[in-house]
Amino acid sequence: MSAKANSHLPSETAETPEKSLERLRYENNKLQRLLEARTQENALLNEVISTVGSTLRLEEVLKRLLEAINRATSCDIATIYLYDPEKDLLVLASATGQYEGYVGKIHMTLGEGITGWAALHRKPIFLKEAALADPRFHYIPEFQEEKFQSIFSVPIIAKDKSLTGVITLQAVAPHEFSKQQRNFISNIAALVTGAIENAQLYESAQRKLSILTSLSMLSQTISSGLYLDDMLRTLATLTVQIMEVDLCVIMLMDQARERDADTSRQLRRLIVHATAPNWNDQSQFQAVDVDPHTLDHLRSLSDKADLQTMRTYSSEAQDLPEGETLERLNPLRTSQYKSLISAPLIAGTEQLGLINCYTYKARRFNSENQTLLTTIANQVAIAIKNSRLVSQLAQKNLVKGFFEDLIQGLPENEESLRQRAHFLGCDLAQPHAVVRIEMTRGDESTHPTSGRKEGAPSSSALQNTYRSLGNLVRRRVQESAPGSIFYEHENLLNCLLPLPKDSDSLRLKTWIQELAHHIYDEYDVRLAVGLGNACQQISDYRQGFAEASEALQMGQSMHSTARGPAVTHFNDLGVYRYLYKIAHMDDLRDVYQEQVAKIDEYDKRKNTELLTTLEMYLENAGNLTKTAEQLYVHRNTLIQRLERIQSLCSIDLQERSNWLTFQVAIKIYRLRME
Repeated sequence: MSAKANSHLPSETAETPEKSLERLRYENNKLQRLLEARTQENALLNEVISTVGSTLRLEEVLKRLLEAINRATSCDIATIYLYDPEKDLLVLASATGQYEGYVGKIHMTLGEGITGWAALHRKPIFLKEAALADPRFHYIPEFQEEKFQSIFSVPIIAKDKSLTGVITLQAVAPHEFSKQQRNFISNIAALVTGAIENAQLYESAQRKLSILTSLSMLSQTISSGLYLDDMLRTLATLTVQIMEVDLCVIMLMDQARERDADTSRQLRRLIVHATAPNWNDQSQFQAVDVDPHTLDHLRSLSDKADLQTMRTYSSEAQDLPEGETLERLNPLRTSQYKSLISAPLIAGTEQLGLINCYTYKARRFNSENQTLLTTIANQVAIAIKNSRLVSQLAQKNLVKGFFEDLIQGLPENEESLRQRAHFLGCDLAQPHAVVRIEMTRGDESTHPTSGRKEGAPSSSALQNTYRSLGNLVRRRVQESAPGSIFYEHENLLNCLLPLPKDSDSLRLKTWIQELAHHIYDEYDVRLAVGLGNACQQISDYRQGFAEASEALQMGQSMHSTARGPAVTHFNDLGVYRYLYKIAHMDDLRDVYQEQVAKIDEYDKRKNTELLTTLEMYLENAGNLTKTAEQLYVHRNTLIQRLERIQSLCSIDLQERSNWLTFQVAIKIYRLRME
């Protein structure tokens, strides 16, 4: 009964209708706000998903993600850092508002700052207030971070658990990033990993496609037939595009120094030949002298594909051997460029030069950059080598045609010959001497043999030797007789030497002899030289070439037993010129030839010198005393030799009328034996 009575009493905990209605309205509003938040979150997630599927441009993907995050959290600054595994750095890839200008310029190591801590530990971190007081905080002056109190960093982790990057949010006032907001950011971080990877792959593919396109253009430039300087400027421009740098400088070895035989004893010199953008003010560049050790070091770095990067004006770079090497190879006088990457231009084993790429901003070049520049450098080196070979071939053909037409001496070609000579640096109004020079090494046989001796250089090695010898002789002649021109074929060098007005054949021969002896003594190179008479008119050159050819050919026969150089002027030939022709045109044998052959056979069999004795006796017109002195023998020994000669010979040696015929027969016999 009491219980029943108590049921009619008012309950202390019972709600009044007004309070129940108020509570229901509150809960309804709360649910409505939650529903709106979830709806907004879903809309933002749908926007993120739509963004991820709508573009493969990494920059656009990151920008839209930050816009969605900013709307969802109302933070003051939102940033995304991407991880570069090669550099082991977090690099700012996207930022909101006024901080967009710092994209790519700010980077940090793993563990550095709140963002770096989240990346290193692969865990989100939330600081509601006093973020600057946290010992893990790293101040970034560009962001003016002293005004930010709250910070939230979430790592972006790929499916394979590798680090992709970090999303970081910052707010000015103590900011309560709600659990729902933090979950939203974490969901976005998980959602965008694949999008970022796809965008990075796409950009990498686009970059490689752009590189391949540029490399294709580079190959077309190489085969375009442009002059070397024009081609190098075009190649430098393409290199700037491919390497994404601010300046490309192509330096080549100074060929004037390269032609010097003493190159190994002095520094080699690099000279700037092309730049992109093109610099008209060449005073900004200086020639670079480099020793062989530095070039070898640079080449070894290239062979190993090591990083050849230097912040040219950074003190820390000077502690690196590579930095020191590149600093010595830097032709720039200006300090406006902060980074340099370099590669040698090498064709086969020949060091042709160097290609340098500069950037205004400090940049860390990676191994892919180095490999790419080395590929470009190899292509440029091939282009340079091919261009030079074509130029040399064209020059050689031009000179060859000039010499051939000059030898013909046709009157209708005279004006053309003068113009071509002027183009080659030769003034045909000035008298010239035709000189033919045959080069042989000191260790080669004076007389050619049918086969190559065992251990002798191969034909290709000999050609390289003759080419070096030709360059040496050419340079020495040019130093003393500027304006000389040459045509070289194998080991034979044809030369036109300008003559001063007061020059004569004796003075010219003496100078050539001194040059030939100097080269023989210094380089063990034997020169056989034939000189013709001075050519005053174009019509004289045909005869001049014929005279030099005869002087060379007959002079070698006249000096066949002599060591050292053989320099013969056409006027020195005398009677030998006629005897030589007889010896090589008339193969009939007479009694005098038979007697000479008999004496020579006896000399070979008995190892005597009877034929030389007879030749000297006849040249001295039968003077016994003079002949004995020249042969360095006693008079009685000479008489005994003459008696032996007479016993072998059926012709009376006492008969003076036989002397001239005998003397000529001996000379012809010797010429035939050459």
